[in-house]
Amino acid sequence: MFRLLVPVIFTGSVFLTSGKFVNETNTPKFYFVLVFVLAAIVFITLTQKRLTFYVTKSKTILWGINIICFLQACYGILQFVGWFSSNHSQFAVTGSFDNPAGFATVLSVGFPVGVFLFTKSGQIGKYFAAVILIAIAMAVFLSGSRTGILAIIISSVVFFLSGSNRINVFRQLSHYRLITALGIGCLAVSVFILYHQKKDSANGRLLIWRVSSEMIKDRPLLGHGYGAFKAKYMDYQAEYFKNNPGSDYALLADNVRHPFNEFIKVAVEFGIAGLLVVLFLILFVLLKIIESGKEDRGLVLSGIVSFLVFACFSYPLQYVAVWLLLVFYITISFPRKEIKIEKTPISIIARSTIVIGCLASLFYVYQQMRAEIKWKEIAINSLRGRTEEMLPEYEKLYSTSLKQNPFFLYNYGAELNVAGKFDKSLAVFDLCMRYFNDIDVQMLLANNCRGLGKHGDAERHLKTAAAMCPVRFMPLYELAKLYEATGRHEKAIALAKKILDKKVKVPSPTVNAVKNEMRQLIEAEAQEPADSIPAAESRTSEKTGNRKQPGPSDFSDSSEAPRPP
Repeated sequence: MFRLLVPVIFTGSVFLTSGKFVNETNTPKFYFVLVFVLAAIVFITLTQKRLTFYVTKSKTILWGINIICFLQACYGILQFVGWFSSNHSQFAVTGSFDNPAGFATVLSVGFPVGVFLFTKSGQIGKYFAAVILIAIAMAVFLSGSRTGILAIIISSVVFFLSGSNRINVFRQLSHYRLITALGIGCLAVSVFILYHQKKDSANGRLLIWRVSSEMIKDRPLLGHGYGAFKAKYMDYQAEYFKNNPGSDYALLADNVRHPFNEFIKVAVEFGIAGLLVVLFLILFVLLKIIESGKEDRGLVLSGIVSFLVFACFSYPLQYVAVWLLLVFYITISFPRKEIKIEKTPISIIARSTIVIGCLASLFYVYQQMRAEIKWKEIAINSLRGRTEEMLPEYEKLYSTSLKQNPFFLYNYGAELNVAGKFDKSLAVFDLCMRYFNDIDVQMLLANNCRGLGKHGDAERHLKTAAAMCPVRFMPLYELAKLYEATGRHEKAIALAKKILDKKVKVPSPTVNAVKNEMRQLIEAEAQEPADSIPAAESRTSEKTGNRKQPGPSDFSDSSEAPRPP
């Protein structure tokens, strides 16, 4: 049963999607794995007279994981040639994930399984394993993930060097030092090429890491607390650009929800102490694996190394399939043991506690799933113009566990803003900012304050939004319109001139319209008295968030940081 259970769970974690959820790609995968694991624990606890704790190095499991990765790779390749549509408007290859990062992460971390099967199988098995490895490598390359390419190269080298006596055999070669130097040189050249392939992307990460270092400096020992990166990072980015107005990074700044480095995230949220604990655990596991001398040592080491490469440049822990692969690799290195639990009063109490706990958890998960499905339903109706009708439904969900979901709070606050309920919207966004903050939140806060006549607060939020992402036009545009509407014509004209001189990162009709209106404002101001110029309606064509589809949008392996819901 166990040999079939692992491939089934892994299949759901990779392929399952559902349009009933706000996040159609990641949420269904998470709930599937969680429900399946809880149900499996209940079943095993009720039916087994003894519990056996070990992982069988079964070919069924290994080939199951390998074939699932192969099918995912084929899916991505078919997306590239146009046979299937992508899940992201900006990228051709995403597989069944929300963007190329998730797609490439799962394939790269699963790649060592195929390498292991290639070395351990017979002639026919080697042929199939080779085909799968080529397909996976091709799919990762087509996805454009530089981290994925690097992870495959490094993990493959680790696999072949970790075999018994392979390092000693290599050292016996007459020119092994020259070969080593050439290998290091090729790796350095590859990194250089990958960096310049998307230079802006790499520099965007450097900006995020630099700003994150300021967060670490403020609370170095214990950090800012769990989830603090999403809540506080953009404020730090705004402060950075206020202190460095001429920074070359200004054109690269965008909304950020993850530092593109799992270790930096740990340091920000849990401080140096938390980071040291994580590094110690990783080092402990790696040393135990190396000392084990087991036949599958290369598989485990290369799989973990592939994950660590992604952890340095991306966000692999956002995907439940990666968690499953990590658990698989680590448990392989465990010694085979059987723990017998006799039918004693203590064991019966323990089993009963496990079953009750799992059943309670399943009920909670069911309630949460119903709430998220209902959220998607009312969000779609609201986007179709039925906002007023849906607000009572939003209020009902607001009293559930979704009150702790920052993306639900963002969506609810935006819909209240659209309905003109500015006071309530401000209250919801006040709660939202405990978990999540970015330029779009600040723009909506400014809109609420302006609707309530709090022009000073509106100005403050717009200035914060402009500082968060200096490349954006809408915060400055809205600020100019605010100045014009409140009779501060000189400030409006000065800001309009600044907008006209502002560099454009990506030309668009929205930017052209903004510049044209600012040009007209300047011309009208020069021809007529300032108080005769009517205040134009505020634009919402740039992404202010008022009518966006709710829910977290794509993380992307690109220069742009993760965007908000």
